[in-house]
Amino acid sequence: MVDAAARSSASSAPSARSAGPARRTRAGEDGRSSGRRGAETREAIDRAAVKLFAKLGYHAASMREIAAAAGIQPAAIYHWYPSKEAILVRLQDDFMEQLTAKVLAAMDRQDRPALRLAAAVREHVVFHGLHRREAFVTDSEIRALTAGPRRALIAKRDAYEEIFAAEIRAGAEDGSLHSTDPAVAAYAILLQCTGVALWFDPRGNLSLDEVADLHIEISLGSVGASRRLIATAIDRVRGAG
Repeated sequence: MVDAAARSSASSAPSARSAGPARRTRAGEDGRSSGRRGAETREAIDRAAVKLFAKLGYHAASMREIAAAAGIQPAAIYHWYPSKEAILVRLQDDFMEQLTAKVLAAMDRQDRPALRLAAAVREHVVFHGLHRREAFVTDSEIRALTAGPRRALIAKRDAYEEIFAAEIRAGAEDGSLHSTDPAVAAYAILLQCTGVALWFDPRGNLSLDEVADLHIEISLGSVGASRRLIATAIDRVRGAG
């Protein structure tokens, strides 16, 4: 995702330089008529794409519509991305990489499996509550990917699920948690936590912090944590966050 986009951007730059200073670029020809440059232009494309993919669906959103929403010329979008799928791959990979980094950083602040699992649940819920469109596009549009990118995204998701399963197994070993199948338990926990992206409304009765606390209660309870441990976990991970 990021690497592919960067390579696309880098490979285009030398050709522009080789034209020499005598060549004049028409306003808007390189997608920078709004004054944006470099990463800002690509970020505008990403924002436009995720909005349109979430609203219309990947297949219904055209490159021309994405360019228009980003405020650039249609041809200029190919300076950054060779195809519409490349945009989708970048969005999905960015989401998974940022989510994983947030979860691992939160887990590193805890020293027991149950608390580490609680920290992972909290960060997963909060991240999905804050990035609802991106979560929807990452999950729902995996079906739009061709075989290679789909396998790569599934591998990243499998590795992410293993983070949760490993803590459930570790909790079973120290006696704080219990599950006959940690992998299935992790999948079930992630399924309910990911659902926050579909129903959470920041204008609703519960804040995102309260929703995260409830998911820690539900998740740890589903793998046999005691009420006292659940209360401790909620308090510790919220304080750490």
